[in-house]
Amino acid sequence: MNDPKHYICIIGAIGEEIAGIKQRMKIEQSLALGHARVFIGRWQGVDLLLVRSGVGRARARQALAQVCDSHAVGFILSIGYAGGLDPSLNVGDLVIADKVFDHPSDATDEKNLRGRIISTALVNQAMALPCPADTVVVRGALLTVDRVVSDPAAKKELGSRYPAQAVEMETTGLVREAEARDIPFLSIRSITDTADQQLLDCAHLVKADGEVSKLKAGWHVLTHPGDLKSLVALRGHAQKATARLTEFLTLYLKNYKAGENT
Repeated sequence: MNDPKHYICIIGAIGEEIAGIKQRMKIEQSLALGHARVFIGRWQGVDLLLVRSGVGRARARQALAQVCDSHAVGFILSIGYAGGLDPSLNVGDLVIADKVFDHPSDATDEKNLRGRIISTALVNQAMALPCPADTVVVRGALLTVDRVVSDPAAKKELGSRYPAQAVEMETTGLVREAEARDIPFLSIRSITDTADQQLLDCAHLVKADGEVSKLKAGWHVLTHPGDLKSLVALRGHAQKATARLTEFLTLYLKNYKAGENT
């Protein structure tokens, strides 16, 4: 390892997911690892590696592996957005994952079929924290998919096949890498679209490095003016999801630091 410190690695797929933390942390160094970007510094009294991995389980796992190869990582915290499969979830609600399913499932891997279990102790610790004002935190399973699930009918179908509360695109890749390295892992996701909401698929607006292309977004609005309202609404949902997630993580890391000192 190049550094004797043991870092908490917080990893999200796109810049918007980690924006709240990046604005608050004291960044001492920034470096590129392939498509990923790593911000090294401190926040809430802990040494932190804040990683923007790029979208998808393969990119996320590769970024995490590179970070773990180059720095001493003691804990991995996966964060980001998710779509609701559970009809009771609203925009900004947080899901603390106690299990994660892969779709499509690998029939040769029993863990994929029954769901990979996230540390019960870490989940219990997170669920015991007091919720920030107006924030709902639930315990449940995530479903990792290859593409954005934008249609309510598709969400309903996935929800009927998997006992999962929300759908996203990175967690199984990350938990596999954490398991392989025997590093404690937790995933917290914030809902950006509910089970009955039609989501505008913006995957084509995200560059390979995980940042949203302003040029592509501007061109999309020019060529699809009818999507402007949906894009504005999605941006508002994302900002709300980021704010709720950041506030919860502030409490989480305060508690983590306090636990280290007891």
